[in-house]
Amino acid sequence: MGASANNERKVFWADGDCVSLNGITSDALSGVAAESTKAVFTFEGSPSAPFNLLYPASFYKDATTITIPPVQNYVAGGFATDTEPLAGYIASASDPVTLNHLCTVIRLKLKKDPGYAVGTIEKVTFKGNAGEQVSGDFSIDYAGHTLTGASSDDADKLLDLSLSQALSTETALELYMVVPSGTYTDGFSVVIEDDLHRTMTKTRSVSTDLPAGKLMRLSEFNFLPGPLPTEFTLEDMEEEIMAPDGYNVTGRVVDNVGNPVQGVVVTDGTQCVRTMPNGAFYMKSVLSNVKYVYISTPSGYLPAISAGIPKFYKAKADITPSAGIYDFGDYVITPMANPNRFTIFFTADPQPRTYTATLDNVAYRSGRACEAMYRELKETAETITDRQVIGICLGDLVHGTSTTNLNLMDTYATALGTLGYPTFNIIGNHDNDLSKSNDDAAAWKYEQHFGPRNYSFNMGGIHFVMLDNIIMGGFDGSKDINDYDQGLTDAIWEWLQADMAFVPTSTKIMVCAHSPMFKLESGSERTNTAYHAGTHSDKDGGEYGYGDLFDKYTEVHAWAGHTHQTYNYVYSSTHRHKKVQVHTLARSTGELWTNEYLSDGTPQGFTVVEVNNKIITWRFHPTRYLLSSFHGTHGQPTYTYRDWNYVSNVATMKDTGEPLDETYQMHVYAPGAYEEGYLYANIFLWDSKWKTPKFTPEGGSATVMTQVDSGDANAHDLATTEYKTFYKSNYSALGSDYEAADMGLQTLFKVPVDGSVHSGTVSVTDRFGNVYTRTISW
Repeated sequence: MGASANNERKVFWADGDCVSLNGITSDALSGVAAESTKAVFTFEGSPSAPFNLLYPASFYKDATTITIPPVQNYVAGGFATDTEPLAGYIASASDPVTLNHLCTVIRLKLKKDPGYAVGTIEKVTFKGNAGEQVSGDFSIDYAGHTLTGASSDDADKLLDLSLSQALSTETALELYMVVPSGTYTDGFSVVIEDDLHRTMTKTRSVSTDLPAGKLMRLSEFNFLPGPLPTEFTLEDMEEEIMAPDGYNVTGRVVDNVGNPVQGVVVTDGTQCVRTMPNGAFYMKSVLSNVKYVYISTPSGYLPAISAGIPKFYKAKADITPSAGIYDFGDYVITPMANPNRFTIFFTADPQPRTYTATLDNVAYRSGRACEAMYRELKETAETITDRQVIGICLGDLVHGTSTTNLNLMDTYATALGTLGYPTFNIIGNHDNDLSKSNDDAAAWKYEQHFGPRNYSFNMGGIHFVMLDNIIMGGFDGSKDINDYDQGLTDAIWEWLQADMAFVPTSTKIMVCAHSPMFKLESGSERTNTAYHAGTHSDKDGGEYGYGDLFDKYTEVHAWAGHTHQTYNYVYSSTHRHKKVQVHTLARSTGELWTNEYLSDGTPQGFTVVEVNNKIITWRFHPTRYLLSSFHGTHGQPTYTYRDWNYVSNVATMKDTGEPLDETYQMHVYAPGAYEEGYLYANIFLWDSKWKTPKFTPEGGSATVMTQVDSGDANAHDLATTEYKTFYKSNYSALGSDYEAADMGLQTLFKVPVDGSVHSGTVSVTDRFGNVYTRTISW
């Protein structure tokens, strides 16, 4: 192994090296010059294509199996010959061959502690904390250059380095071990043992990816035996490229003054790597599969922003290769002034349509509803001056699928530049072009503006994952926007696992998709049917998926839109998803087609999420503005139950004359609205972590309200029922999906009220201790 140069090291051939070609061992090399990167091997016989090439030949067991010895021997300054396996595949004799690494090299640096008497180090043992196989027989895929454990023997879960080396307080002892690459789901440990059988354990206790062909340098430490392990942190682990001639994608991550940023995760859409101390990254990519190379922006930084759109990516089509290598240059990230506190505006399904669309003239125009949303977002952001604001839109950015409607994405993208903060976006089913031939090609318009459809970023110590979980169909000539499957394609699932391998399980996760990934308002589980959703019981059958993956993390918030209904859900403490909380947003620009209210009686609006030192809170924010004139041809509903009127295009409360604002978190209905003798309240974002609301009559004592069963005939919002009934009866073109009432409402409460009572206040405390009240008279 050569010296480090620009975080790269070459590996040289040596006397005695042999390779195996289809199981035939070559003659051993002899007379090899120092630091030789080329060698000629000769074989007896005439093997025929295809050719499987393996180094070292001693690892070959049979056509599909190699054996990694359980013991490696110490070599000063490197690793022993015949310890680091390489594999290649050649389809025909005329094809070139590349030998690909199958393992990672771990480097330890130990010193003698001045206060501790120790003689020599005799053994170092490597093991995966989840019991991964690290020695013995492995199945090998030569073409894919991957290894799969093929042994259940406990002895093969350990790998030893044998040595007898004294320690010094002045110069560190360098030790190298070659270990199988891959993801160690609970991390790994190394146990150092001296000649008196005293041991010290160093561990990395979170999921860790050890990439093939890399040298993982672990920070120097003193040998101090003891019963308790000590932790390797992320800062203790640095990577070096072991095969500089093998990469074809490179670049660098720097801050806004040009300083390199180490440890940033970079991806080509399939694999993920981290940047070196000099900010550089290297990948050996399947270039035909690469559209973008992009970063997962680390906590404490923002990516480059262009007109409100995060530019964390660069397109391969914009890079000219040199000698087959694509150099993507510098990705510039900027430090946040207050990295631990920020605000997120979550929106969903704005879905503007062209004004010529018939159903865009039933009531209020969708494009004008979007303009009202943009105005509300901008003015709300301007009131926040002590922290960063970001937006996340959960898909259906337009009501697209046709070229004309998809072109409204240009208008949407332009609007983001007026908000004063960056918005991260997700593709929805309506953001696809069904004139294309497949799911990937159909996303061209979205990608034109926003880049990769699957990506991640980190902020305030929270990992955000943005996923395309709509697998479009309709390419057989039907061109039906509803012809789609839900879940993750094989390629997205591969990327997601690679991304999450770098995220400790103690991290809080925000996973965002267009369609709900977990619990639905109907009561069913998306993970029962969606691609790569997965369950524990099906894990061995190959169905392991995102359900199992996210279940490992301390706290997961799953955000989605798509259903046009507000729904928050907390799993029970015994459920396998007990660490997952579900947040489904209704359409931010109002009920589809009419563009007023939302499903279940909630006003138009969005969810405001506050993050402060990893503490996550949220609240509903209504949109005050009505910028569209009415375009219906049958008049308007009476709006008996709506709590506001529009005065000069601003929603103004009927009872107070004040503009609609965040104090409005519930809709209270006087006795007789639903049934005689009962007052009802719809608490918009209520879930089981809120307290049950109370009603206090004027001059009386508080009474706890009762949640209306979702199967009750009254489990709907009357304000919603009122206007839906009107439009349903006057516009047959709205179709059967425009029901008169949203049955199954789970945020409705009621309380009996004495006939002598004619006013009172409903109060409710959310999960964060905020108290919301609404006073009503009748």
